[in-house]
Amino acid sequence: VSYGGGGEALARMALSGKGDVLLAPEQWIMERATREGAVIPETIRTVAYMVPVIAVRKGNPRGIRTLADLAAPGTRVAISRPETTLLGTIATDMFEKAGLADAIGANVVTQAPDPGVLLAMLLMGQVDAGIIWHFYRDLAGGGIETIPLPCDGRAAIAEMQAAVSSYSTRGGEALGFVEFMASAEGRSVWEEHGYLMTEAEAGALCD
Repeated sequence: VSYGGGGEALARMALSGKGDVLLAPEQWIMERATREGAVIPETIRTVAYMVPVIAVRKGNPRGIRTLADLAAPGTRVAISRPETTLLGTIATDMFEKAGLADAIGANVVTQAPDPGVLLAMLLMGQVDAGIIWHFYRDLAGGGIETIPLPCDGRAAIAEMQAAVSSYSTRGGEALGFVEFMASAEGRSVWEEHGYLMTEAEAGALCD
């Protein structure tokens, strides 16, 4: 398994010319992979859904309840990189639409390469809040709390998608794994780890 942000993982796979399955938590990554011929389009399957939330340290010491609270003086905010992650793009778009781009931007102390790094910074107390996917609360084992955000329509709901890589030399096995992830049995594993199974469930998590 090779881990990384969606854009980073795709670039690494294309550069090496190796890989059997691409798992992309961001629609635009799979669209780009299709345009670049890095995946076999007819093998793309949606396996889960997720939505962005505000994540804060356990106990929410700064009392953050809304997006506007991220603009409070002294609040240390983290986002993931907008140029390589959908989550980062969603965060900056939300700040802009709320008229808070400059105010929150002044509090952004880091742009993490991927949400996993952002979560680690929260758990270590290096930042006070961040924009992260909802299921990271389960991964953190109670170390963080999450606050719903406006979904602002379909664009803020992300699809976890899988596809067979065009570089695969084991296409049959790769397709079998993709189909398993999208099956009822595979989706039950995603659900166990906090992911959502339908777009309707994702919408229900929005503020």
